[in-house]
Amino acid sequence: MYNISNRLDKLFAFDNIRIFKIIEIIEYSFIFLLLIVILMLFLNKYYFKYFNLKKEQDENDTKNVKIIKSFLNLFKDIVLIVIILFYLRKIALLFPSIPHLINPDFIPNTTLDYTIHIALVVVLMELLPGLKEKIVNLGKLLE
Repeated sequence: MYNISNRLDKLFAFDNIRIFKIIEIIEYSFIFLLLIVILMLFLNKYYFKYFNLKKEQDENDTKNVKIIKSFLNLFKDIVLIVIILFYLRKIALLFPSIPHLINPDFIPNTTLDYTIHIALVVVLMELLPGLKEKIVNLGKLLE
C-alpha cells in the first residue's frame, strides 16, 4: 500500500548509500566532462572544420536534393557521434568508482545513466556548433 510518509522518509534520507551515490555522480560527471571537452576540441578542430555545412551544399540543388543531402550528412555525423559516445563510456568506465573502493559493498555505476544523459547530451550539443548548425539548417529546409 502507498504510504506518503515512507516516501518522504526515503526522499530525505541521507545515509551512506546516498552519500556514495552523490560522490559517484560527481566523479563521473567530472570524468565525462573532461573526456567530452577533449573530444569536442578534436572534432571541432579537425572533423567539423573539413566537413562543414558550406562545403557540403551546392547552390544549384533543388530543395528536395538539399533536404536529402542535409539529412544524410546529419545522419553521418550522428552515427559518428553515437559510436564515439559508445567508446567514450567504455573509456570512462576504465576509472574505478571511488565509493566502491571505499566500501566494496557499494554497487558501482548505478548512477552512470544520469551522468551520461546530462553530461554527454547537453554538453555535447553545446560544444558542437557545427552539428547544431546542420540541425538548424535541416529544420529550415523542412519548413
